[in-house]
Amino acid sequence: MTYREGNKVIYPRLGICRVNGIVEQTVGDTTVKLYALKPVDHQDTTTVLVPVNKAEEVGVRKLIEKEDIPKLLKFLGKDIEVASDHRKRNAKNAERMASGEIYEVADSLKTMAKLSKSKTLSPEEQQTMARARYLIIREISHVTKATPEEVEEMIDNALAGKKTRTKKIAA
Repeated sequence: MTYREGNKVIYPRLGICRVNGIVEQTVGDTTVKLYALKPVDHQDTTTVLVPVNKAEEVGVRKLIEKEDIPKLLKFLGKDIEVASDHRKRNAKNAERMASGEIYEVADSLKTMAKLSKSKTLSPEEQQTMARARYLIIREISHVTKATPEEVEEMIDNALAGKKTRTKKIAA
C-alpha cells in the first residue's frame, strides 16, 4: 500500500501517525525513499522514518474502517486460550504488539484481561495490557470521533462479553 502526505497510518507501538511526506536519503551508493511519520499524540519533535518498500513489513497500516469496529468488539468478547508459561506468553505478546495489526494487539489485550481475572499481572504484563488498551482506544476514538471514555466503555463491555451498542460508531 502506498501512502501520501497527510494520510494517517498506524505505526506499531506508537499508534496513529500522520505521513508528513516522503523523503529521500542516500547511504553510500543507494538512495532510499522514506515515509516521514509524525505521531499525532506527541507534541514534541518525534519523527519516524520508515523505508517505503518496507512499510508493510514493519507493520505500518491504514486505520481500521468504521464498519469493521463492531467485528473487532465482537472479537474482543470471544474466549481465548492463555499460555501458562509466562515467558512464552510475554514473547507472544511482544510479537503481537510489534506487528501493529489491530487484531493481534486485541489478542494481547484479551489475553491480559482474562489473565488479570485469575492472578495479579506482572509489571511487564500490566504494561502490555495498558499499551494495548491505549492503542485500540485511540484508534477507534480517532476513526469514530467518539470520546476515549466512550470507547473505553465499549471495550470493557466487549471484554466482559456484554453486548455493545455500536450503531453510533458505525454510522
